[in-house]
Amino acid sequence: MQKTEVCSQEMQERLTQELVSLIAETNGLPLMPTLEIFQNSRRLKAHPDLQRMVALFRQQLELSQRGSGDIHALVDHPIGRSLYRFFKAFPLPFREEHTHLTGALQASFLYPLLQKRLEGPEGPLCLQKLREVYGQEADQLKSVQDVERMLTLKETERFDRYLQVLYLPKLVLIDREAHRTAAYHLARTMMEEFNVGFIRIKFTYSRLTTDPKEQIPGAELLTNEESLLGLYEGFRAFQKERPQFQFALSPCFRKEPGFYDQRFASKKLHFQQQVDEIIDILERHPELAPCLQEVDTVGDERSLYRKEHFLEMQQGLRKLASRGFSIRSHHGETFYTLKRGIQAVDNAMNIWRIDTLEHGLALGINPNSYYHIMLEQALALNDQKEGVRPESTLARELEEMQWGEHRTVLEHLYQGKPLDPQEINRFVKVKFHHAREVEHYQHDVLNRVLDKSMTVTALPTSNQKLTTVVPGFKDHPFSWWEKKGVDLGVGTDNYVTLGTNYIRELVLLLLAEPEDLKITKLLMVATGENRRPFLSHLLWEMRKNLA
Repeated sequence: MQKTEVCSQEMQERLTQELVSLIAETNGLPLMPTLEIFQNSRRLKAHPDLQRMVALFRQQLELSQRGSGDIHALVDHPIGRSLYRFFKAFPLPFREEHTHLTGALQASFLYPLLQKRLEGPEGPLCLQKLREVYGQEADQLKSVQDVERMLTLKETERFDRYLQVLYLPKLVLIDREAHRTAAYHLARTMMEEFNVGFIRIKFTYSRLTTDPKEQIPGAELLTNEESLLGLYEGFRAFQKERPQFQFALSPCFRKEPGFYDQRFASKKLHFQQQVDEIIDILERHPELAPCLQEVDTVGDERSLYRKEHFLEMQQGLRKLASRGFSIRSHHGETFYTLKRGIQAVDNAMNIWRIDTLEHGLALGINPNSYYHIMLEQALALNDQKEGVRPESTLARELEEMQWGEHRTVLEHLYQGKPLDPQEINRFVKVKFHHAREVEHYQHDVLNRVLDKSMTVTALPTSNQKLTTVVPGFKDHPFSWWEKKGVDLGVGTDNYVTLGTNYIRELVLLLLAEPEDLKITKLLMVATGENRRPFLSHLLWEMRKNLA
């Protein structure tokens, strides 16, 4: 762990002023050349302490690029804090393109609502449900800090646990007023603390389910219409105070086969009923029309990649599209194998005809490096005479390769029987051809994304924490997508649960691609402003205001 550089308030202010001025004067170059100019500039010669700090930061940044440094320590470094201040002070507000209601409510907001719930008539049942999810922690809910600890995903926890941790906020969002106050709280927090002026809020449209683990006491009393109107009223209340604030309501439907109201004979029937309900609500509440123009699909997609997995919701999504709705979908985020992740995106585009891809990691992982890492992992186990575990990701990827007459090589990998040089060569060939096929498939799908001018929403911290395919932020495909010309957005997913925020995501993206990602380009993506001369003008205005 790298030590955080000690910096006085006066020094921090000087550092921020000089760095922001340089960013404006160089029109938003990538971070690394900016720091090189900064270190050798005339402005720092009179401040040797700052010059030394910049030099050390550059060294740490280079280490991070080689995989041996801590990128989070760089965010908390005085230069990282100056970058954070730069983004927070930028004259245009940012667009939070992807945040879920349940993971974006702070513990200070949730704690009093949870206490009220636990003291109510359903308190014992609610406490029992909390124990099922959080264990003994549920019996220690004595403060805001206790709620924050339960809400925050731990370093070793991944996607399965992440879905469970979000249960607590769902437990308190059980009436229209709770949704109204939640929306107002979220809007105010995002704008005042993180310079976010647009929120695309995602929320599960119906929480009724056949899965007992997901069932919420009292959820059956809240109508979908009331939750929609509550969110709308909360955002509109804040919008009256800050007219520049904008929002989009993005109702989400769970993809999993068992996630539907058991009063219906099938998921398909329940989904069609929800589609009809949304259309009816819009007809009766036309004031919702400007902010209710899209839907999204969410949930655990790992087993849902074949064409038949998409048919139940196809008809309902077609109907919404015919009424002017945009179709967004979480796909390519988590997958048992890379090829299946690409296949899921492919089918979402073909069958659901999505307009925006949320996450889309499967279209950003380099198949050649990904599969070669798999090969190295398998051979390392084989060298130790250890077999590949059948239920592991490595085993799933190996099973998808075309072994043909060399199936015995795979069997030896499972058995931990050492491969001879000829078998290793066969393994390398099988891996090579499989990687090439998957790469062709991936590029075919990505080219269709480009042809359709589809947006891909990037969620760096979420992808790094919840999956195993992005080991570090430098491995996230944001910059590669940007070079390919993909229309991009940035989101936090569930910023409270994941321990991040919108500005931190921007700083992390800069640190992850310090040589190639221009600060101006990142600002264009984050603000939605494509007029480069205007952004240059705003940077210059920041410099003038500092002076």
